[in-house]
Amino acid sequence: MAWQLQTNLRGPSSLRVGRLRAPLSNSSNSVWSPVFSVAIEPQACLSFQAWLYATAAASGTGLVVSLNGPSGAAAVIVTMLTGESATNLRNLSATSYDTPLIGTGSGGSNLTLQSQVNGTVENGLSGGNLELRFRSEVNGSAVNLARGSWWQVLQH
Repeated sequence: MAWQLQTNLRGPSSLRVGRLRAPLSNSSNSVWSPVFSVAIEPQACLSFQAWLYATAAASGTGLVVSLNGPSGAAAVIVTMLTGESATNLRNLSATSYDTPLIGTGSGGSNLTLQSQVNGTVENGLSGGNLELRFRSEVNGSAVNLARGSWWQVLQH
């Protein structure tokens, strides 16, 4: 397998790290809430990882995430490994923007579960914003991202 070694990192600005300082909640299954949004330049390559700690109003309500970005991307890969109970995990993936990765369960309000979302985008000729978003799987049943959920974005 051939790996390309990147030696042109531009210092501290090439890695961005963020965390939630307050919880976020969404009880809609059709309206997205942003987790993070970063600018992406034309023909740039970004990779990201997000560790989302979530609870839900009911154990049958799952976390749904989606990645949105400028049109014309050369490549988009997004994966989510999410807890759906204390003992079950779900592994999901997408290769295009606006593809919901749907968790179908949770630990309810008393059990915080981790979802790890990873991805890489090779942008096309249009600049814009790359945004990780979340919503509830079930309308009217809230999904809550805990304070301390965090992410990192690497431009390479």
